Amino acid sequence: MDSIPTPAELRGAAAVAQSLAYVVGLAGVVAGGLLLRDGEAAMAVVVWVITFAAGAILMIAAFMVRGLVALLARMTRVESDLAVLVRRDAADEQRDLWGHRPPT
Repeated sequence: MDSIPTPAELRGAAAVAQSLAYVVGLAGVVAGGLLLRDGEAAMAVVVWVITFAAGAILMIAAFMVRGLVALLARMTRVESDLAVLVRRDAADEQRDLWGHRPPT
């Protein structure tokens, strides 16, 4: 992988996965209903189970990607806070224990 996806791109991917889960669920209901209408009850149940599993996997993936976005946002905040602390520490190195600057 050449580049790291941004949080906005990950949120978009999560939305796509969630939309696909709904589409898969709807397609499974329609396909199962058509099979049931044709008298193939066993195949209808198999189609419903498979599409339910596929939709559940897509929803779990969307949930996990949203969690990853939250972690990335939190990591970005921690990095910026750490950078501020490092700058403060570098400025404090020029002082002695009592806060006095050394003579120049």
